[in-house]
Amino acid sequence: MREQREKALGPYRVLDLTDEKGFLCGRIFAELGAEVIKVEPPGGDPARNKGPFYADTQDPEKSLFWFAYNAGKKGITLDIRSQEGKDILRRLVKGADFLIESFTPGHMEDLGLGYGDLEKINPRLIMTSITPFGQTGPYAHWTGPDIVPWALGGYMWMSGEPERAPLRISHPPQVYLHAGAMACVGSLMALFHRNRTGQGQHVDLSAQQCPVWMLTHTYSYWDLMKVNLTRQGGWRQFGQIRIKTLWPCKDGHITFLFLGGLIGAKGQRRLVELMKQDGMAPDWLIDFDWDSFDAFTATDEKLSPITDIFGKFFKTKTKAELLKEAVHSGIMLAPVNTVHDVLQDPHLKARDFWVEVEHRELGATITYPGPPCKMSETPWIVRGRAPLIGEHNEEICGKEHGLSDNEVVTPKQNGGHPGVEKNGPLDGIHILDFTSTVLGPTVTRYLADHGATVIKVESMAHPETLRLATPYAGNDPNINKSGYFAVYNASKLSLTLNMQKPKAREVARKLVEWADIVTESFVPGVMEKWGLSYQDVKKIKPNIIMASTCLQGQTGPYSGHRGYGQMVSAMAGWFELTGWPDSEPVGPYSAYTDWVDWNYLLLSILSALDYRDRTGKGQYIDQSQYESGLNFLVPAILDYTVNNRIAGRMGNRDPYAAPHGAYRCLGEDRWCVIAVSNDDEWTSFCEVTENPDWIKDPRFSGQEARKKNEDELDRLVEQWTTQRHPEDIMKMMQEKGVAAAVVQNAEDLFRDPQLQHRNHFVTLNHAEMGPHCVGSSVFKLSKCPNAPTSPAPLLGEHNEYVLKDILELSDDEIGDLVAEGVLE
Repeated sequence: MREQREKALGPYRVLDLTDEKGFLCGRIFAELGAEVIKVEPPGGDPARNKGPFYADTQDPEKSLFWFAYNAGKKGITLDIRSQEGKDILRRLVKGADFLIESFTPGHMEDLGLGYGDLEKINPRLIMTSITPFGQTGPYAHWTGPDIVPWALGGYMWMSGEPERAPLRISHPPQVYLHAGAMACVGSLMALFHRNRTGQGQHVDLSAQQCPVWMLTHTYSYWDLMKVNLTRQGGWRQFGQIRIKTLWPCKDGHITFLFLGGLIGAKGQRRLVELMKQDGMAPDWLIDFDWDSFDAFTATDEKLSPITDIFGKFFKTKTKAELLKEAVHSGIMLAPVNTVHDVLQDPHLKARDFWVEVEHRELGATITYPGPPCKMSETPWIVRGRAPLIGEHNEEICGKEHGLSDNEVVTPKQNGGHPGVEKNGPLDGIHILDFTSTVLGPTVTRYLADHGATVIKVESMAHPETLRLATPYAGNDPNINKSGYFAVYNASKLSLTLNMQKPKAREVARKLVEWADIVTESFVPGVMEKWGLSYQDVKKIKPNIIMASTCLQGQTGPYSGHRGYGQMVSAMAGWFELTGWPDSEPVGPYSAYTDWVDWNYLLLSILSALDYRDRTGKGQYIDQSQYESGLNFLVPAILDYTVNNRIAGRMGNRDPYAAPHGAYRCLGEDRWCVIAVSNDDEWTSFCEVTENPDWIKDPRFSGQEARKKNEDELDRLVEQWTTQRHPEDIMKMMQEKGVAAAVVQNAEDLFRDPQLQHRNHFVTLNHAEMGPHCVGSSVFKLSKCPNAPTSPAPLLGEHNEYVLKDILELSDDEIGDLVAEGVLE
C-alpha cells in the first residue's frame, strides 16, 4: 500500500497509441506513477529512427529522441489494422483508464476504434486525441509538423530579428511537447469529471491553439488597440517602446531587464555601484532616480544612454560573475547558457536534479534531467528507460498476444454517479492564489475555467505586475484596464489584502481553512515571513495542497534569484537554440519557459488533488522554473551527456526535411512556412510550384541531396513564394498534402477559420474595459464545460463577497478592516 500511495497516479492504466505528437503525454503519466503501455506497430514506431543516436549509431534501439520521451513506459507491438490487433486492443481497453492517440482525425473511427466504439466496451474510458488542429474544422485534415502550428498559432511571428524571417526554436521540436503536456492536463480534467459522474469522455486537443496561449499581450494589442506587435530580436516591444533584453558579455551573452520602481530599483542601484567601482558610471547615472523610473514609458532619448553604458559594463564581466551578483543583489539578470553550461550548474547539482537511468542493453548509465517539480508525497520519478521493441508483449498480452478474460483488469472505481456534469470538472475546489505575472496566474486561470473557485489575493499598495502593463483598453492607463492582466486572470475573484498588516495575515489564514489549494510565486521566504509557509498552513488544514513556483526553487545556493521567465529561458538554453547560426542568439519570444513550466505546475496540482481525494493527504509542491524548463530539452541534454555534442541554433532548418523554413511572400512582412519531409511530398511540392524539372534535378533527387544543396533550394523556393500571397501558397500546398502555413500575426489569428471553428477566442464583457477577447482552452471536453466563466476582476472587486459570504465576517468586522487599511 505504501508504494501505491507514493504514486500520484498509481491506480491508473494508460494505453499510449501516439506517435511523436503525443509521446510526452504518456511519459508524464508514467512519471506520475501510472502504468503506461506504449503500443507500437510491428517493427517499432518510426520515431525510433529519429536522432540523435547513442554513440551516433543509427539504430531503432538507440534513438535518444525515443529515449527522451518514452522513458518509464512498458512497450508492446500491435497491428491495430488487423482483426487480431483490434481484438487485443479492445480487450486491453476493458482494463484501461486512459487511451491517448494522435492519428489523423477519423482514422480510429475507420478502424472501428473511435471513442463511440470504445465507450461501449468501457464507459469509464477517457480517450484523448492529439492532432495539429483538432478533430473537426476546415484545417482538421491538414498536415502539421512542428513548424506549422508554430506559424499558424502566431508565436513564430513574434520570434526572430525584424529584418529576417520569423523563427521557430531550432530543436528539439517543441510544439507537440506543449500539446502532449496539455493533453495530459485535459485527461486529468476528464478524470475529475469521471470521479463525479462515473463517465469517461473524449478529450480533443488542437496543437495550433497551444502557441496562441503563449503570446503574452500580443493578441490583446490587436484586440484593444488594433496594433500588430512584431518580432524584435534581442529587444522587447511595449507599444512604441523598445527595451534591450539581450546583452553581450565577456564570455557570451546575458539577458537583463533594467526595470525601476518597486520591482527593479534596488538591483539597479547595486549595478550602478559596481559600475562606479570600475570607474564606468558617469555622475548623472550615480544620482539617477531609479525609484521613479519606468522603462515602459520612458523615451528613447532617456533609454539610449542607459543602454549604451550598461552594454559597455557587461562586456567587462563573465556570465558567472554577473550571475553571482544578480543572485546576491536582486538584479534582474541571467546568463545565456548552453547545454554544457546547464550540466555544469552548481545549483542544479545542489538540488540533486540530475538522475541516472540504467540502460542494461547498452551496458551504460545515462544522465537524464530530473523532475520538473518536487512533490513531497508523490514525487515525479523517471521510472526506468524507454522500452525496447515489443519488450513487454508477453507480460501485457500473454503468449502469442493472447489475453484471457481473467487477465483483464477492471478500471478502478472512484465513486461518482452516472450523468453528464453541468458544472466544470473542478466545481467545488477552492484555491487561494498569491501568484503574479504570467506563469502562476495562467495555472490558476485554467483551474478557474474548469470550475474551481479562485480567490486572487492582491494589494492596492503593490498592484499585480500585469495590472500596470500595456495595452490598456481605450489607451487609458488604468489599473483595471490592462488587457495583459485580463487575458490571464479571467474567471477569478479579487481580494485586496495589505499583507504587511497583521490582520491581513489573519484573514489569509482563515481563507486557508476554506481552501483546497494555496499557490504562490514569491521569492523564497516571503510566505514564511507572513506565517503562511507550508508548515504553517498544514497546521491550519492538514490536507492542504500548497504549490510554490519561483526561478530556481525553494532550496539551493541560487534560490533567492529574482526575475521573470525570460531569464529562465536564457538559463535553460532556449536562447542559444533560437536564432541564426551566423548571428547572435535572439531567444524565443518573451518568457518562453513560463509556457513550458505552467504545464508542469498545473499537472502537479491536478495529480496531487487526485491523490488527496483518494488518500486524504495533501502535500507541498516546489517548482523550480529552471528545472521544469529543462524537461523540454531532453534529447539535446542526452546528446550532450552521451555524445558530448552541444546543440546550437540553426534558424528554421530541420535535419529531416528540406525545404524547411519560412519564406518571404507578397505583402509587407508576409511569410509562409513550408516543410517537405519525403520524396512523395517533394513530388507534390514540385507539381504545385510548376517545376517538374526539379524532380529529376540531381541536386534535389532525394532527401540527402536536398539537404546538401539546401541553400540553393531555399533561394529557388523563395523566388517562387515572393510572387504569391502566403494564404494561396498554404492552401495549394495543403491540398496536395504538403505541410505549409501562413506565419500569422495577431490580426490574422482573429480571422483564422480553424480558430473560429474551435471558438478559441471568447468575448467577455468587462465592467471597465467593455467587450474584449481572451483565449479558451486548447482542448475540448465532450461531456462538461471548460471555458472562461467571467472577465478578469476589478482590483478588490470581490472583497465584500469573500469577507461576508465566504468568511462570514460581520459588517462591523469588515468596517474595522477597512478603517485599519487591511484591504488596501
